[in-house]
Amino acid sequence: MNTYFSFSAKYSLMQWTSILLLVLYLPVAKSHGLENQSMGKVCQISPADCLEKANLELKSVKEKSRIWFSLMQYKLSSLFLLQHVEELNEVTKRWIHDEDLPVPFQVTLYMYYAKYCLFYGEKKEGIKYIYKAKKQLALMNGAYPSPIKLIEIANLQLYIGEFSEAYASLNALKTKYKNSQNPHFMMELHGHLGHVARKLGYFDEEIAHWHATVPWSYKYGNEQQIAAVLFNLAQAQNLKKQYTSAEKNYLKTIIHAENAKDLIKASHARLYLAEIKLMKGDKQQAHALYLMINEKKLEQPHLDKYIALKKQL
Repeated sequence: MNTYFSFSAKYSLMQWTSILLLVLYLPVAKSHGLENQSMGKVCQISPADCLEKANLELKSVKEKSRIWFSLMQYKLSSLFLLQHVEELNEVTKRWIHDEDLPVPFQVTLYMYYAKYCLFYGEKKEGIKYIYKAKKQLALMNGAYPSPIKLIEIANLQLYIGEFSEAYASLNALKTKYKNSQNPHFMMELHGHLGHVARKLGYFDEEIAHWHATVPWSYKYGNEQQIAAVLFNLAQAQNLKKQYTSAEKNYLKTIIHAENAKDLIKASHARLYLAEIKLMKGDKQQAHALYLMINEKKLEQPHLDKYIALKKQL
C-alpha cells in the first residue's frame, strides 16, 4: 500500500472498500434468489461462513454465469476481510487480464489487485490499476448515475493522494443527500468523510464524522462494519487524548468484532485498550488484555506496539 497509510488505516479503509464493492453486485444476487438462501445474511455476520458458503455454491454453478459472478464477489470480499492475501491475489491475477467480464466485476478485480500491489511495494503497477478502476467507475456512473459510485470514486482518490478533492466531493454528497434514510449509503458517506478528515489533519471533524457514522452502522446491521466504525471512532478519540471515551469504544469494538469472527479487529482493539490501561496505571487489566491478543493477527506497526507493551508488563 502506498505511503499515505499506516497498516491500521489501510486495513480499516480496505474493509470499507470491500463492502462498497459487494454492494455493486447485490442486485444481481437478489435477482437469482441468493438472498432467499440466506447468503446475504451469512455474509452480513461472518466472512468465514460467507467464504465457506460461497465456495460450496460455486461448485454447482456455471463459470462466468451471472450467479457465478455474484458468488465470486462474495468470495473475494470474504478472502480480503479474512486477510487470505495470497489466495485473493491468485484469484485476481487469474482474471485480471480477461476483458470478457462485467464491468462491476472488473472494478473489483482491479481494486483488490491494485491494493495487493501497493501493499507489497509495487507502486507503479498498483496505481495503474487504481486509475483503471476509477475510469471504469466513472463510466458506470455516467451510464447509471449513483451516489454510492461517487463514494467509491472518492475512496479511490484516497489511494492516489487526492484528499482535498475527495473531501469536497463527499461533503457535496452530504449536503445533497442530507435527508437520506438509506443506512448503507449514510454509513459509507460519513465513514469516508472520517477517513479523509484524518488524512487532511481535521481531527475534530474526524471525530464528528465517526460519531455520525455509528447510528447508521447499527441500522445497517453488519457486525463487522459496526466494529470497524467503533474502532475508528476510538482511534480518533485516542489521538485527541479522549481516553475514557476511547476505552468504551474499544470495548464495544471487541464485542462486535468477535460476533463477526473478525479476530484481526478484536486484536487491534485489545492492543490499544491495553495501552490506555497501562498508561492509566492499571497494569493488571493491561496484562489481562495482553494475554488475550492473538499475536498472529498483528502486523506492523501493531506488532512493534505489541512487543513494546510486552516489555512494560
